[in-house]
Amino acid sequence: MPNLPVKRMVLYKHGVGFFERLGALGPESSVTLTFKKEEMNDILKSLAAFPQGDGQVVNVSYETPEEKQDALSKAPLVLSDRQAWLDLVRSLRGCQVRLHIAGGETDGAQERIISASGSEFVVSGCMVGLNQIAEKPEQTLVAIMTTGSEADSTPSLRTFLLSQVRGLDILDARSGDDLRYVLDLSQSREEQRSVTIFLDRPNQDLLVSYVAPSPTWRVSYRLGYTPDAPAEGSGVADNSDSGQLFIQGWGIVDNQLDEDLEDVSLTLIAGQPISFIYDLYTPRFVDRPTVEDEARTVAGPVSFEEGRLYSHIDVASVSHSLLDRDSNFYESDLDAELAAPGMGSSRFKSARRDLAQATQVQATGVARGELFQYDVGIPVTIKRGQSAMVPILGATLASRKQHWFNAEKMPDHPVVTIVATNTTGLTLERGPATVLEAENYVGEAVLSFTPAEGEFFVPYAVDLGVQILREDESRLETAAIALGKGDYLVHDQWETRQTVYRIDNRNTYPIALVIEQRILSGYELFETVEPMEQTAEFQRWKLAIAPRQQSEFRVQQRRKISRDEQILNLDYQTLQAYLHNKFINASLFQELRGILDLHQQIAQTQQEIQKLAKKRDRLSDEQEGIAKKLQPLNNSGSENDLREKLAAKMSHLEDERDRLQASIIAQEQTQDSLKQQLQQLLQELH
Repeated sequence: MPNLPVKRMVLYKHGVGFFERLGALGPESSVTLTFKKEEMNDILKSLAAFPQGDGQVVNVSYETPEEKQDALSKAPLVLSDRQAWLDLVRSLRGCQVRLHIAGGETDGAQERIISASGSEFVVSGCMVGLNQIAEKPEQTLVAIMTTGSEADSTPSLRTFLLSQVRGLDILDARSGDDLRYVLDLSQSREEQRSVTIFLDRPNQDLLVSYVAPSPTWRVSYRLGYTPDAPAEGSGVADNSDSGQLFIQGWGIVDNQLDEDLEDVSLTLIAGQPISFIYDLYTPRFVDRPTVEDEARTVAGPVSFEEGRLYSHIDVASVSHSLLDRDSNFYESDLDAELAAPGMGSSRFKSARRDLAQATQVQATGVARGELFQYDVGIPVTIKRGQSAMVPILGATLASRKQHWFNAEKMPDHPVVTIVATNTTGLTLERGPATVLEAENYVGEAVLSFTPAEGEFFVPYAVDLGVQILREDESRLETAAIALGKGDYLVHDQWETRQTVYRIDNRNTYPIALVIEQRILSGYELFETVEPMEQTAEFQRWKLAIAPRQQSEFRVQQRRKISRDEQILNLDYQTLQAYLHNKFINASLFQELRGILDLHQQIAQTQQEIQKLAKKRDRLSDEQEGIAKKLQPLNNSGSENDLREKLAAKMSHLEDERDRLQASIIAQEQTQDSLKQQLQQLLQELH
C-alpha cells in the first residue's frame, strides 16, 4: 500500500493545522489516508490532491459516518464473534460455492485433490443450508445442491458433516464482495475513518494537502538582561535604566498524529485566520410527503423550468536595577547550592551561561498580510505522541528597566519592568517569559502579542523596598455664575478629582518610577505635570525617586458641570457671598437685590392677606353661630329682646367682615402690582 508521509506542517494559534503529504504511488493508482472521525468535516472541507505527473484525480471516497456496529448489523453477511463459520454458511444460502471435503470415497462426480492436510475432494453447487442438532453439534450437516449433467433437469442434494468441510470457495462474485466488505469493516478502527484517492493511472507522485484540527502551537521566551555600563566619572554605580535585552523564543509543537514525523518542514503562524466547523460528513435526508396512488384519467406530461494618536514625550529619568543589589547573594549562596556532585565549585561558577551562544536559531519570519509566519529552516522530527521545542527567535534589543506602579494592577508596591521595542523584524506571539540577569533567575512575565516595531513590557518582579500609598479625594467648586433662561442662574462648577501618591523609597539607590493612572472620561489635567505618554486607557508619568527618601506626587483632574438655581430661591446672605467671591458683579448684585426686595414684599403681602382672611373667616363662623340661635326665638316678650340684641351683633359683624374683605382686596391688588414689577425686573435682566 502506498505511503504518503507528512512533509510540511503549518500550525496556527486557533486549533488547526495545514498539512501536506507527498509520496510515490508505485504500481497502485489509489492511496488511502486514515483520519480521526472528528477530523472528517475539516478534511472534506479542505482536502486537495495534486498528481505530480500526467495523472488526474478521478474520485475521492470515504467511509460512512455510521458507527461500525450499526454498519455491521446492516451488512448482507452477519458474522457473530463466537459462530462466525456457522453464520457464514447460513448467509450463503442460494449462492454458488465449492466445498472441500476431507477423506472419504467419491462417486466419480467429484474431483479428488491432494492437499497439504491429506486427501480431500471438492463438491460444487448451490448452498442449501445447515441442519443443526442442538444436543449433538458434531452431527451438524451442510446441504448442497450439486451441479452437473443431471442437475439441469433434476436437482441433486448432498449432505456432508460440517466437521469434514476443510474449505469453502465462494463462487458468487456478489457474495464474495459482501464478505470482503464485512471483513474490511470489522478490521477498521472505531474512532478512525479512511479516505481513498483514486487516480486515472498508476506510477504517480501525489501531493495531498488538507486542514485538520491540531493543538495550537505555543511559545515561551528566555530573556537575558544586561544593564549598560555606568558613565565614567558619574560616581554612581549602575545608575542608568538602559541596558541590552537578549530575547530567545521557543516554539512548542505537539505530534498528535498516528505516525512519526520525520524531516518535516515546519511553519508556525502568528495571527488568527477565520476558521469554523461545517458539518459535511453527516448525510442529510429531506422528509418528503407520501402521496397515495389513485385512479384518474391519464394526463399529458408536466414539466417545470429551473427557477495612539498618542504623543510620546521623552522625559529624563534615573533608575537602578532592583535585583543588582542581591548579586553577591546569588553568587555566594545559589552557586554553592546548585554545584553538581563531581563538579568543583570553581568549575561550576565558570560554566558558560550565554543564551545567545547556546542555541542555533534558523527560523525566518515573513509577513503574510494580517498573518505572520515563522519558517523553521531545519526539518524537524517528532515521534508519535511526543512534543518538541524548536528555536524560532534570537535577538538583542535595546531596553530600559523601570519601576512601574498601577494601583489597579498591583497595590502598595511597584513592579520592576523591562521596556523594549520589538526591532527583531518578527512578530512576537503571546507567551510566558523567564527573565535572567547576572546569570540568575529573577522573575517571570507574560509577553503580549507584539508586532514588529511595537513596544512590549516585561513586568517580572515586585520591589518590596518601595512603598506607595494612593489617596483619592473629590470636591465640587463653583467657577462662574451667569444668568440663565427665565428666572434662573446657571452655575458653572468644577468637579475635581485629586490623586496623591505618597512614595517611600527605602532602597539605597535611586529608582526611575513610572506611575500609570486610568484616564477619566471627560476630565482634564490641571496644575499637574504633563504625562510622558498615554494610551487609550492610561496616562503615565516618569519620576526620579531619590534613595531612602519619601516623595509625593499629585495628579489633579477636573471637569466642568452646570446646575440651575432659581433666582427667587436665593437669600441675601448667599447673594452677598456671590458678590464677595466675584462670581457676579456689583451691577448684577443690585439688580438681583431689587428682585429679592420685591419678592420679599410680595411674600409679606401674602402673609397680610392670609392674616386678614383668617379674621374674616372667624367672623363668618361667628355669624353662622348667631344665625342658628335666632331661628328658634319668637318675636314677643323676652325672646324678642334677645332676638334684637343678636340681630344688632350680626349687623356689627357684617360691617367688620366687609371692612376686612375690602382690606384683602386692597392687599391682593398691591400684590398683583408687585408681581408685575417683579416680572418686569426679571425680563430686564436679559
